[in-house]
Amino acid sequence: MFKALDTTVQGLHHIAIVVPSLAEARKIYVDVLGMRAGTVEHVEDQNVNVLVCYAGAQRIELIEPAGPDSPVSKFLAKRGGGLHHLAYRVTSVALSLEALKKAGLRLIDEKPRPGANGTRVAFVHPSAANGVLTELVEDPHP
Repeated sequence: MFKALDTTVQGLHHIAIVVPSLAEARKIYVDVLGMRAGTVEHVEDQNVNVLVCYAGAQRIELIEPAGPDSPVSKFLAKRGGGLHHLAYRVTSVALSLEALKKAGLRLIDEKPRPGANGTRVAFVHPSAANGVLTELVEDPHP
């Protein structure tokens, strides 16, 4: 599916899980499972609060809707909490979007937008990825 990105995909960036409450989720992921956690960040563009937890080097992003107008609120109401998307680290979200569009894949985002922790992100429609919502993530450059 992502053959057009062979030279830019660097690996899995994170797994995102929708939760109704970050405070309640923290009790499980941090207090019980022992994951390290960062601070909660509000992502204005999606109206969500994000808590990044670390299982070793792997990032798990817990996502809580910050209001009823958040797309995650709709997801939570329709499907309940659980796996939301897989995110792949890419060298350039803009170039990756161009390659995917050229390959004919259905995109949610036509251009990068701000993500959590200073990243640039874009989403690929689940229909283009075997039913999995896919995020492309470009980490901030030093």
